[in-house]
Amino acid sequence: MKKILALLFVAIFVSAVLAFAAADGKPELRPSQKLMQARAAQRGQIDKNLGEKNFGAVAGKAQELAAETKKTGENIPNPLGKEITLAISTLAAELADAAVRQDGDTAKLKLDGIKAKCSECHKQIRDKK
Repeated sequence: MKKILALLFVAIFVSAVLAFAAADGKPELRPSQKLMQARAAQRGQIDKNLGEKNFGAVAGKAQELAAETKKTGENIPNPLGKEITLAISTLAAELADAAVRQDGDTAKLKLDGIKAKCSECHKQIRDKK
């Protein structure tokens, strides 16, 4: 009988701990948050590859960023958000072109422009809410 009670106690304790752990999860990110995190990761990879003078990787990631921001930007209803996103697309395409030419200085300037547009969006749209 003592073994059954001990086993029952352990089972209840484990169930309670698992239920508490499951309820303590982080909330699911919104699609826009996932998109921004992906863009930040791309920017980080571009920056790292630019520092290593890996221009092929820079061009590839910049082209991906340009395509994604163009596609996304065309569907944004907020005029300011649309303008900023399409500006990032243009800068990313110019960054890719500079990387293909192996022009590190121009590529760095374009990457700095992208970072500035990201900051502008955060100040004027995201942090304003």
